Amino acid sequence: MSTTYARQLRSARDEFVVTGQVPERYRAAVRPEIAASWARSRSSGASPEEVHLPALPEIDQQSELAVVAGRVLDRLAAEIDDLGGAVFLANAQAQLVRSWIPDEMVRTSLRRILAEPGASCNEAHVGTNGIGTALADGQTKIIGGPEHWGELHQDMTCVAAPILHPVTRRPAGVLNVTLMDQRIHPALTALVRWGVEEIRQGLLEQTGRAERLLFEQFMARRRSDRPSLLLSPRLCIADPAAAALLPDLDAAELWDRVNRSRQPGGATELELADGVVVPVNVTQVDEGLLIEVRRQGRPPRRRSAVRPSPTAAYAAAEEAGADAIAGGLPLLIVGEPGSGKLTLARKLTSGDPDLDPIVVVDCKTVTEPSERWADHVRTIGEAARVFVLRHLDRIDVRTGRLLAQVLEGLAGRPSPPRVIATVTERAHRQDVLDVVFDRFAIVTVEVPPLRDRAADLPALVSALTSGLDRRARWSAEALEVLGRRGWPGNVRELENVVQRTLSNSGGLIRVADLPLDVRQEAGRRSFTKMERAERDAIMTALENSRGNKVIAAEELGISRSSLYRKIDRYGLADAGQVEMRLRS
Repeated sequence: MSTTYARQLRSARDEFVVTGQVPERYRAAVRPEIAASWARSRSSGASPEEVHLPALPEIDQQSELAVVAGRVLDRLAAEIDDLGGAVFLANAQAQLVRSWIPDEMVRTSLRRILAEPGASCNEAHVGTNGIGTALADGQTKIIGGPEHWGELHQDMTCVAAPILHPVTRRPAGVLNVTLMDQRIHPALTALVRWGVEEIRQGLLEQTGRAERLLFEQFMARRRSDRPSLLLSPRLCIADPAAAALLPDLDAAELWDRVNRSRQPGGATELELADGVVVPVNVTQVDEGLLIEVRRQGRPPRRRSAVRPSPTAAYAAAEEAGADAIAGGLPLLIVGEPGSGKLTLARKLTSGDPDLDPIVVVDCKTVTEPSERWADHVRTIGEAARVFVLRHLDRIDVRTGRLLAQVLEGLAGRPSPPRVIATVTERAHRQDVLDVVFDRFAIVTVEVPPLRDRAADLPALVSALTSGLDRRARWSAEALEVLGRRGWPGNVRELENVVQRTLSNSGGLIRVADLPLDVRQEAGRRSFTKMERAERDAIMTALENSRGNKVIAAEELGISRSSLYRKIDRYGLADAGQVEMRLRS
């Protein structure tokens, strides 16, 4: 890598950290896959200033993968000994399991960044790097010097490839070779791929006797005229027809589903991911089940989808809000940051063509003199059928008086707009609310925080997922883990978690596919009073800076690296985003 090219990459990354965009003048220097990884890194809150790999507990250095890979990686380390490199094996969560570092100087350098068993190389923690990015993209990756997100990797070149288990076809881990310079050696990619194939062959040889017996039974008993699969609690063997019918097979989930629905006679029905119901025959085969799809003389039926009812508190807020809109009364929506106040406002008005267009004005963005801002609000309010004043609690009393005059003038028009306001800290700025709505009868509804809406979580996850990947679906176990999270950032935090999960996974989302911090947080204690206060202060700073983390860190009096860590801890990666637009 030339000095000029490295300098361009470094400058591009530095600007991307702040703006979230690759500068036009550096577009040719940044590979699209690197730009995509930078975007994931920035969204997750990974700090580019971090100088150590974060250590995580519960690493199994005697796992099947570690044992099988041992002899392969010994040979691989010998091959790169003259290059002054290191070989790392990571598990499916991008956590280092074992390392081979023949050179003492290289070993000392890597110890400084805590590149030891148990350390995490997940993109969500350290950003773009060989192991984490190979696992995220599911492909062999070469990450050179400044293409890395963090300072700790800037002088390294990493070549990494995911290891797919030969039976389950799911990621079992990652093999990575690191050199302590920015040179890219063409032979390294071939060496890493060779190592991966050797490890996969070793995993295949370690496949248990029971699984081999099941495979032999399947080949002997399946019928070629019917889609067939053989199932055990950890293994699913399917012919091409069955694999096409049941994409993204998950042995454990399918085993539970079949056992729940199976009847004594062996005939039952199996509901597919898209709701289609097919009749199947189930036969016990040693330690497994042989499942054959029966022929049908009519198109397969679908089970009617039952939409879960929202929690009582949210349903009450929705009903009261709908009544206010129907009666032409101003509506005040109160709730915690990220709880979905603006979403509720849009939901209450989206089904009626007479309530279009809707104008959203964010009151916290007032930077011009109050009189000019009030004139601007009056102008756009006259063109709206629904007028949403977001973050109304962020204006001062003087501006509130001017806004009250604007609203009174709009109310006197032949076709006055519906007025909706959202506030976060109602009790702290009651003086502003009293001034703005002094001459109006107002309906107030409260959006409950996500932690009090456990019953709504599956529907919210489904709605957020459908807009990103219609093929993805969530296992009951994954949803249960999400349900145990405290969600201090509410729906905004949930949206971030869904985006991070889908960026690394597709098809059936299992517990293992969830971001590592989400899985760990599910078993932790709730935040203390001091932690909640810190979280709220960070949320306020991010909202004041409109998501600019440099300005937010200055306002809080902490370093950017500390802010990034706290953002990740409290799930505030998307805090501070602002929207002000006219819907047509």
